[in-house]
Amino acid sequence: FFFTSTQFNQVDHIVLAGGCAVIPGLAETVAGRTQVDTMVANPFANMSLGSKVRPKSLAADAPALLVACGLALRRFDA
Repeated sequence: FFFTSTQFNQVDHIVLAGGCAVIPGLAETVAGRTQVDTMVANPFANMSLGSKVRPKSLAADAPALLVACGLALRRFDA
């Protein structure tokens, strides 16, 4: 689909997002089958975390929160 709907003919990176992105071994399987660098999205990777946030829980949920994180970072002009 990507190749037929864009002008590009090469994929350099694959970023997995959504709840299924954290399936154990998924990124490695995709990378192995496609021969393309593959990683799991983490929109919180360079953010400071509050003291009440559990890093392991956030890391497990991060790929599913990609859109919510992006929306939270938007600027709204009132």
